[in-house]
Amino acid sequence: MTVGPELPPKRRPPWLAIGFALVALTAGGLGFGLGRATGPDLLRSADTSSAAPSTSASPNVFTVSGSMTVNGVCGSGGYADITLGGQVEIVNQDNEVLGVGTLQSGAGARCSFKFTVSGIPEGERLYGAKIGNANRGVIWHSEQDAKHQGFHLTLG
Repeated sequence: MTVGPELPPKRRPPWLAIGFALVALTAGGLGFGLGRATGPDLLRSADTSSAAPSTSASPNVFTVSGSMTVNGVCGSGGYADITLGGQVEIVNQDNEVLGVGTLQSGAGARCSFKFTVSGIPEGERLYGAKIGNANRGVIWHSEQDAKHQGFHLTLG
C-alpha cells in the first residue's frame, strides 16, 4: 500500500459559521419576545371583559366620589385651576396615580363640583386626592374613609 502525503482537513467557509450563529440568535430572540408577548404580565393586563369571570387573584377595586366647593369665583384669580373638567387624581401613599377623573357640574359665583374616579385598587395604606395645581397639595384618607366618605374639599 502506498501512502501519499496527508491532505489537510476540508475547512468550511467562515461565513457558514456566522450564518448559523445569526440564525440561532434570531430564533432565540424571537422565542424570548414571543414568550414575553404572551407572558403573565401581558395576559394580566389584557381586556377580559368578554371572557367568562375569572377566579384568579385579581385586585378588588372601588370608586371614589367627592366634591370640591370654591367660595369665590371659579376659574379666575387664585382659583384659575379649579374649573369644570379640571383633573382629579387619586394617588397612593407613594404619590403613584391610581386613577384620574374630572370635575363635573360647576356653576355660579360659589362653585360646587362633583367627581367620581373608578377602578381604584384596594390594599393601599393611604389614598389621596389631588385637585388643581401642585400648590394645592394632597388630602389623605384611609381606605375605609376613601370608600365610604369620599373626599369633600372646600377652598376660600
